[in-house]
Amino acid sequence: MRLLAQPGGQVLVAEAPIWDDRSTTLAGRDHLLIGRMPQQVIRDASLGLTFYLGQLYGIVGPGLIFTQHLFEGLRRDMMVGDDGKAASRKLAATWTQARDAKLAGNDPHNLHLEHFPAEPNRVFCVYISRNEMLESFPEIYGWLEHWTWIAADPNVPGAPIDFESRYDRQLWGPVSHRS
Repeated sequence: MRLLAQPGGQVLVAEAPIWDDRSTTLAGRDHLLIGRMPQQVIRDASLGLTFYLGQLYGIVGPGLIFTQHLFEGLRRDMMVGDDGKAASRKLAATWTQARDAKLAGNDPHNLHLEHFPAEPNRVFCVYISRNEMLESFPEIYGWLEHWTWIAADPNVPGAPIDFESRYDRQLWGPVSHRS
């Protein structure tokens, strides 16, 4: 992850494959940029979320570019502001990941990443909201909302179990269907 200056302020960014080649945010790059505001990271640190932050820097940052599947539409109710249909626009990027990560150390000014084997039969999933503030953040395709481990589908590499009932549609990646 690196900091990127935008008219709306600094943004931490991770690179993602071009799963939307019509995006105006590409600006000649060979990848999309998915962002997280530094204020959110500071808040997470103040809450002591060592696994969450370790995963941000140790899995999301270097791993998002290896996304195997991109799904749209979470099949659950979600309200964001006054939008009762927000779940239908959420994206879920998933991939197989061999290691988990956490921040470790006793001195908050001298933390380091600690890697360890991921639980077997899991995929890593990053939930993303598309950027609706393009004037302030013109290079950012979307925003990192949340990330987690999900049980893997045994027949579709890189996909979560029950992806057909978990998401509305697959937008990118190999055709996913049960054998």
